[in-house]
Amino acid sequence: MSEQIFIQGPVGQIEVFVDYPQGEVKGFAVVCHPHPLQGGTPQHKVPTLLAQMFVERGCIVYRPSFRGSGQSTGVHNEGFGETDDILEVIRQMRCKHIGLPFYAGGFSFGAHVMAKSYHALPDEIKPKQLILCGLPTATVAGLRHYVTPEIKGDILFIHGEGDEVTLLSDLIAWAKPQRHLLTILPSANHFFTGYLKQLRIAISRFLI
Repeated sequence: MSEQIFIQGPVGQIEVFVDYPQGEVKGFAVVCHPHPLQGGTPQHKVPTLLAQMFVERGCIVYRPSFRGSGQSTGVHNEGFGETDDILEVIRQMRCKHIGLPFYAGGFSFGAHVMAKSYHALPDEIKPKQLILCGLPTATVAGLRHYVTPEIKGDILFIHGEGDEVTLLSDLIAWAKPQRHLLTILPSANHFFTGYLKQLRIAISRFLI
């Protein structure tokens, strides 16, 4: 059962769900959820899976609700204000867990926000490992155009071949000049429907 806490962010309170490992705490993680205006919450199956896998490796996991969703104050800000909020969550949790390894992850809109947050962090406080699932890197039909910064580090990119929301071809075009390694799930859609087992295997092989 997740604990619900509230922290102070740039525009007011941020609701955060916290999951604790059994036994020794070996690290902490921040996980971002999909688009709140499309029904995304911290309880979505992909961020929940990410949280479970970090918890299994001894991490305390923080899953914030984006501004204007859940009990977080503010209004949706297209990923700009949300990045400020996540940077503040990371800052506060780093102060709380001094000396512990930091991990991060996100899915869809949450992957975009986490990528921007990762890019904004100084190298010495970037996450040890980063997992981005269904990362939008160009135009999402009917929604908006995403500009994803170039990032480097120990990053796992997981994408569905049949992703109809954030096209695989867009991710490949974005990743190509950066020479990123990509993990593709053949036939999987944006929500990895029926592919959670494969998602778990890919993440297990990545996390150290």
